[in-house]
Amino acid sequence: MRNRVQQVVDALGERLRRGVIVDDHMLNMLAASEHFGDADPARMWSLLHRRTRPEDIDYARLRTSVDPIRIEPNAELGLLARVCVPIRHDGTLLGFLWLIDGEDSLGTDQLEDAKGAAAEIAVSLRQELMIQDRDSAFGASLLEQVLSENQQSAAQAATDLLQHGFLDEDGHVGVLVIDAAETSGRNPAALSEAVHRAARSARPGGWLISTTARRATVLVARPRPVEDEMLAGAERISANLGAAPGGWWIAVGGGSQGLGGAAASRRQAMVALSVARRLQPAPTAPTTTEWNRLGAYTLIGQLPTSVLSDDSLPLGLFTLLRSGKSIQLVETVEKFLDCVGDKQRTAKELNIHRTTLYYRLDRIEAITGLSLSDGADRLLLHVAVKLARLAGDCGVASEGPPFVHHAG
Repeated sequence: MRNRVQQVVDALGERLRRGVIVDDHMLNMLAASEHFGDADPARMWSLLHRRTRPEDIDYARLRTSVDPIRIEPNAELGLLARVCVPIRHDGTLLGFLWLIDGEDSLGTDQLEDAKGAAAEIAVSLRQELMIQDRDSAFGASLLEQVLSENQQSAAQAATDLLQHGFLDEDGHVGVLVIDAAETSGRNPAALSEAVHRAARSARPGGWLISTTARRATVLVARPRPVEDEMLAGAERISANLGAAPGGWWIAVGGGSQGLGGAAASRRQAMVALSVARRLQPAPTAPTTTEWNRLGAYTLIGQLPTSVLSDDSLPLGLFTLLRSGKSIQLVETVEKFLDCVGDKQRTAKELNIHRTTLYYRLDRIEAITGLSLSDGADRLLLHVAVKLARLAGDCGVASEGPPFVHHAG
């Protein structure tokens, strides 16, 4: 299919005696003719990087265009005037055909020739897209089977993934899960585009992707440990989603050896996602949460917050967590326990006098009936406060836990 697109581009360039470039709908270069002394710095950049710079053109306008559009020159960007012919099939945007037209010499007949070439290219791209959709659906189906709890089905799917070439290696694997905070007003293709764009920077045969409008699952596989590649992939996805409206959570599971560990990595990613959703319920930018950095939340995050019901906790502890007047005390005891009982450090991080800290700690003990010098009581308090934070019941404003990274 690509050979046919290249043939059409080369033939059009020869007929018009000017440079021709064809991009896909996300501005990634698919084919380019030789240039005829009409190459500008913007074209040279595109040839080098195999894509068109979004800042060179009005991408939002082009995505909705049906008819050819003239792009005005921009000396600051090294951009000569050019004409963009949208490549559409049955109304679906598949790409763009670019013609440099620095002297505004493109005639009506030449423009019609370019439109005819774009229509021919659209047929080829549509056929290729149908094949890709079929292969992607098959790969996504195998991915879901690999991540299932049915060991027999997962083992067969792992074999199929390797035999059909969806993955080149399965020495080490890990799973990313990307979830949308909300879907209203969102471009349904934004998530898929962001993830697939990030995948282009990964090693071939190293990523397998399944996406919906709301959630994407990415299996990362390579011959050596995948943790660094997973974090780098999460950063690329986060950067790609940064301009999309609404918030996003990116959860990174732990690495494992072999596809047999993929389901466990996905479970870990889902725990990280659950913790992030509860601690950061309305992110304004993409946030990344790593299973390997969850600490106590690797276990606490799997506990149902319903255990904080009034008949499951000592009355004094329930009173501390649920009383609106105790918010300051909850914040104090959480910091105190996070600081391993170091009163000097606790007072410093809370920015309060040590006398104030002592008073608050005495009040906490009086309300709860627990002793902060008793290890078992301290453990009960610590777990209860963390669960209350996950449940959103303690009323303490969160600055964001250290294992949640925000874009930018």
